[in-house]
Amino acid sequence: MKFTRLRLSGFKSFVDPTELFIEPGLTGVIGPNGCGKSNLLEAMRWVMGENRPTSMRSSGMDDVIFNGSSSRPMRNNAEVTLVIDNTDRSAPAPYNEMETIEVSRRIEREVGSVYRINGRDVRQRDVQIFFADASTGSASPALVRQGQISILINQKPLARRAILEEAAGVGGLHQRRHEAELRLKAAETNMSRLDDVIAEIETQLQGLRRQARQAARYRNLSGYIRKAEALVFMLRWQSAQSISASSAVALDEVAKIVAERTERAAAASRAQVDAAASLPPLRDAEAAKGAALQRLIHERETLDAEEARAREEAQRMRQRVGQSEQDLGRERGLEGDAQTALSALATEGSTLVDAATNAETELAAAEERARELSEALQEHERQFERLTAELAELNAKRSSFERTRENAAREVQRLSNGLAELAPRLEAAQSEQANAPDIRAAEEAVERARATITEMQALVETASSAKSEKSAAEAQAREPLDDIERRVQKLSAEAGALTDLLRPRGSDLWPPMIDSVRVTPGYEAALAATLGDDLSAPLDDAAPEHWRDLGDLEGAALPEGATPLAQFVNAPAALARRLNYTGVVERAQGVALQSQLRAGQRLVTKEGDLWRWDGFASSSEAPSQAAIKLEQRNRLEAVERDLTVAKSERADIFAKYSAAKAETAAAEEGLREADRNLRASQSAVMSAQDTATRVARAVAERASRLASLEADQRRLTETLETARASESAASHELAQLPDSAVLATNLNDARAVTLESRAGSAEAAGALSTLKRATAARNARLAAIADEANRWTAR
Repeated sequence: MKFTRLRLSGFKSFVDPTELFIEPGLTGVIGPNGCGKSNLLEAMRWVMGENRPTSMRSSGMDDVIFNGSSSRPMRNNAEVTLVIDNTDRSAPAPYNEMETIEVSRRIEREVGSVYRINGRDVRQRDVQIFFADASTGSASPALVRQGQISILINQKPLARRAILEEAAGVGGLHQRRHEAELRLKAAETNMSRLDDVIAEIETQLQGLRRQARQAARYRNLSGYIRKAEALVFMLRWQSAQSISASSAVALDEVAKIVAERTERAAAASRAQVDAAASLPPLRDAEAAKGAALQRLIHERETLDAEEARAREEAQRMRQRVGQSEQDLGRERGLEGDAQTALSALATEGSTLVDAATNAETELAAAEERARELSEALQEHERQFERLTAELAELNAKRSSFERTRENAAREVQRLSNGLAELAPRLEAAQSEQANAPDIRAAEEAVERARATITEMQALVETASSAKSEKSAAEAQAREPLDDIERRVQKLSAEAGALTDLLRPRGSDLWPPMIDSVRVTPGYEAALAATLGDDLSAPLDDAAPEHWRDLGDLEGAALPEGATPLAQFVNAPAALARRLNYTGVVERAQGVALQSQLRAGQRLVTKEGDLWRWDGFASSSEAPSQAAIKLEQRNRLEAVERDLTVAKSERADIFAKYSAAKAETAAAEEGLREADRNLRASQSAVMSAQDTATRVARAVAERASRLASLEADQRRLTETLETARASESAASHELAQLPDSAVLATNLNDARAVTLESRAGSAEAAGALSTLKRATAARNARLAAIADEANRWTAR
């Protein structure tokens, strides 16, 4: 094996693709320490299949990839290719047709290595065997590395054997032998494991048979369950149908209730309109009550003012009482001077008496004046209150009528808008009602689908009965088929065993003559005693020992009472002499007739006793392999005939079973088809019922919506008419009301007159009060003068 080139890329220090040419002769690499000389030898050993990191001076195989430097980034893969010159055709046989062989190994970081020979992926073992066949490799002593010389010198003789084997070129054979031994051990392990697996599989087979029986029971029970489920679904369907009917009745009742409630709502709307019509009189009464309330409030305010004046008068009286007490004290203080003033008092008393006489006349005139002004004031106040009440009542009526008219106008506008909005909805509802689907058609579709279900159920029952009958017929036909199958297998096994016994290995070269002999049953022992081991001799002249056909031999006849064995045996002509010269007799005759035998003649019994012409006799008790073989031959023929008959019967029974099975399959398919049709019919019924329900619901909803919209239209129309009438009545009432400006002017005049009357009355009351006070003061003064005069007089 001649290496020509070594190509490295990313291997250790060879980061860039580098190619080393190994020229004929001596090729050397010279360089300082650390330049990578050892890396070249390690690259060759690595590409040859070395897989130990320590041999590569690394802790892991990924360390052979360039790990980067200060100026170069690390690589993720490395590849080494070794080019071999094979022009002398010395390479191993699989690669000997190629003049150049390239062996490469590529490694990716954290992935692993890939080997190729001439671009085709191979195993590491293939690469190692390739180099081992060439008496080299990664562990070859020819690759001398540092310290290996001392290792070779110190090795034991057994270890040095590898050098001799490599020199002899049998290293690849040893590796293949080692691999073959490993495979044989693995095969032995697999065989022992196979026995365990067979035992386990037999256990599993028993479980599977049990599971098969359970599956058969499950299949039968599943049929019953499906029938029960079908019955349950039928009952549910009937229940749902009854519920649907009751729901339809309930829907009719609810529709009636809705219509009744709609009528009630219309009646309530009419009652509302009537109540709205009765509101104006109530509002008039409210205005009258409001005017009366205003009048009462005004009277209360007047009384409150009178009460305040009375309180002021009482306060003044209290002040006067205090003043009187002060005067009394002062008079008492002046009591000493009273005597001196008696004369003046007398003069003053006469003067006051004269003034009192004139004051009474003035006081009576003032009282009359005050009474007249008070009566006029009361009359003016009553007139003012009446005008105030009339104005308040007028304003209340006007406000009530205006509110009524405004409310009626807003109600008219709202109802008009409602009617305008309701019109398109009513038209749409009428159009929907006119285009409503046909309920009758949907109900007829439901009835047709139900009739189809009834027909499909009858078909399913018929198909189920037919399937049960065909299954029973198939099971009935299966039993004789199983019996005949067991019989055929038994006969086939027996025929095979007899064939193996009667036709041992190698018998095809010279078939024994026994294969051509047919003996009447019962005479096997007689023929075996006659021929013995000669039955195994062939008829072929090329055989070392064989039978030859010499024709019939004319000679003495058999003794009287002996029947030639040829009458019971159908054999080749070569056995004619032996069979014709052998007679079949009873056991008791054999001994007596033996002496009458001529040369070559024999006597035999059916049991296998033999008497020969030369005096030899053999009992039937002696074992005879020939007799056994003949019996086995006859048994084989009988078995083959029985086997042929059994196979014919099996074919007939299998044809019947196949027909029954086909009928069962057809019945099952018919049952499945009937089931599918039944399910389709049930789905059609459910779909038709859903359609009928949706149609009925849609028709009812449309009728209800149309009735509701019509009722709303009637209610809005009636309410609109009522609102318009109320608006017109309010406008008429407003037009009939008097002008409030005139009442306001009269009220202002009455207010001015009342104020003037109040001022005059207050002035007259003030003057009257002044006169009364003056009169009272004079009277008091007179009384005081009289008292003082009396006191002074008493003193």
